[in-house]
Amino acid sequence: MNNKSNNLRAVAIIPARYGSTRFPGKPLVDLKGKSLIARVWEAAMNATTLNKVVVATDDERIARHCEQIGADYILTSSEILTGTDRVEAAYRALGVTSDVILNIQGDEPLLESTLIDQLVVAIENSSADVATPIKKINSIEELVNPTIVKVALRNDMTALYFSRSTIPHFRGIDKEFWLSHYQYWKHIGLYAYRPKALKRFVELKQSPLEIAESLEQLRLFADGAVFQCIETDCELIAVDTPEDADKVRKFL
Repeated sequence: MNNKSNNLRAVAIIPARYGSTRFPGKPLVDLKGKSLIARVWEAAMNATTLNKVVVATDDERIARHCEQIGADYILTSSEILTGTDRVEAAYRALGVTSDVILNIQGDEPLLESTLIDQLVVAIENSSADVATPIKKINSIEELVNPTIVKVALRNDMTALYFSRSTIPHFRGIDKEFWLSHYQYWKHIGLYAYRPKALKRFVELKQSPLEIAESLEQLRLFADGAVFQCIETDCELIAVDTPEDADKVRKFL
């Protein structure tokens, strides 16, 4: 990666908070010989479109681990509310300019570098404010699971709405048959921002939609931001609980 210039094509920032309510210390959990944060960082480092990869954390334990694995990191305030706010704070602290800023969630250990590159290219070839991946939902379990975020799409593959509920609601048909009548999509929490969109995010107050759904992307969405969605077939398992970590270990 080329870190010589202060005018960079793409910077990736991985927010990693130690004090997760459901899984304290999650970034440091061992997944078959590598920590969760190490697996995400390695995927980012293998992307060909990135000039710089940085972990943004609020905890010295994660910072020390970053030193051990050779990852650049920035310590941010523990009072920062969301991962995207942490990304913006780290980006300002870097003191660089970039055409694209990626928010790479630190809980996706199966992330593939090719998906990161696809997002960078997608935002560069779009007039959208943000690019983000989506994947087809093929099981009723995913469809009704509120921890899996659903997205309804416009004809041009931009997001119409994000929700923890099943959207759209297919009227007049039992829910168990919905998948045979409509292609539902789940959202994957990886974002490529234009700098002005990321700056706008932190300028805005939390929106009522964001608070209601507990989905931070709805802050920008309610302000009129356009989210370009790109389809992926990557097999991803987000780690939110110890049970999720066990699923990843079995997959690996």
